[in-house]
Amino acid sequence: MATGLSGLSVYRLCLRSVQQSFKGDHFMLQSSRKELRSKFEANRLVSDTTAVKKLLAEGEEAASFIKTFVVQAKLNERGNFEMKVEPHHANATAEEAAIRR
Repeated sequence: MATGLSGLSVYRLCLRSVQQSFKGDHFMLQSSRKELRSKFEANRLVSDTTAVKKLLAEGEEAASFIKTFVVQAKLNERGNFEMKVEPHHANATAEEAAIRR
């Protein structure tokens, strides 16, 4: 899946995926941004080309996974949880995620 994106590009891609998936949930937005930042900061000084490519590919895969498989459920007035499934969720299956690896 690696497309030659830079670390900053992959970071922004992950941020956009998080923003889209957790829209309206301030706690999850803040928590996921903090976790994302810490993961990127922890690998900031990695200089081995192979390791960098692997980390970037993992970042792209994480962004894709978040966008495709994370759906926010909200408690409705009847006491049930409901999800708003977007078009990009419609044909996704867990098997596809396993095959991508």
